[in-house]
Amino acid sequence: MQKPTGFLAMLVIGLWLSGCSSVSPYIIRVNGYTDPRAPAPVKPGGSFCVMENQEAKNPLLEAEVKGKITKLLEMRGFPATTFEKADYYLFFAYGMGEPRSVGVAAPDYFGSIGWGVGYGWGGPAFSIGVPYGTYGANPATLYDRWLLINVVEGPAYRTQKISRPVWVGEARSVGSSSDLRTVLNYLLVADFKQFGQNTGKAVTVEIEAQNPEVAFLTH
Repeated sequence: MQKPTGFLAMLVIGLWLSGCSSVSPYIIRVNGYTDPRAPAPVKPGGSFCVMENQEAKNPLLEAEVKGKITKLLEMRGFPATTFEKADYYLFFAYGMGEPRSVGVAAPDYFGSIGWGVGYGWGGPAFSIGVPYGTYGANPATLYDRWLLINVVEGPAYRTQKISRPVWVGEARSVGSSSDLRTVLNYLLVADFKQFGQNTGKAVTVEIEAQNPEVAFLTH
């Protein structure tokens, strides 16, 4: 079968690069848990006090996340108040796993020329199998990112310093970004989409890069 001309080869390269430049949504797995003994896990309009971890390694990031959680609560009609008056306390934790390398299957449309690490122009002639390219494994570094939110009843916690959670929300994602400060915005928005709900199982939430709630959190 006749191989593509040089012009077609350059066209394929251009289409491939434009496709790679698009920003994919964040794919996040969310699990929401409620106490089956609580008739209304979080009552509408209940006031919240968001609690910081006083031993956080980065107290400035901790304060930043607290402020974003407060914004998301207020957007949903839950006002922020003092420790002495709160109907609920909200505790949160977050983190990132160690980087891990994986092989990502990708179509080898470029034959001997390719594009990216480990490829070169390789010769004076193009050798591109446009409709029938083979697949190869390209190395990628991925990170596990997670956010945990724990809501407890205010009066019981104030008097006993211990309270059974009324709602727990877990948000987890895997991706190539190691910028936890940025990724947390998407984890927060995804977790709050299920706020106060019992999901019954992990549900997949897609948050677009230009999500308006994320934009609100960062301004």
